[in-house]
Amino acid sequence: MDINKTRLTSSKATIEALDPFSLHHSDHPGMVLVSKVLEGDNYSTWSRAMRISLSAKDKIGFITGSIKPPSSTDDSFPSWQHCNDMVISWLLTLQEKRSLLTYIILT
Repeated sequence: MDINKTRLTSSKATIEALDPFSLHHSDHPGMVLVSKVLEGDNYSTWSRAMRISLSAKDKIGFITGSIKPPSSTDDSFPSWQHCNDMVISWLLTLQEKRSLLTYIILT
């Protein structure tokens, strides 16, 4: 095995893992990050579980605002948009139907 090729592959994987715009190949819009649906009265525990899950996926900055959207002309904008849409879809997947309809109508 070529040791330089192994190092290059390992370095690329590390860089991708640290990039907040990267998504794992198993990430998808219907992915369930926490076991309970947000139903209003469970917001505190649901929010904490969701923040932990998003932090583990290095996506919490999309919620807290620490990951700012780049300019729409920036080369990284499509990657940011893709990740932002994925995070929104994860949040929508875990809301009760009544809340979900309100959110979709308002946006």
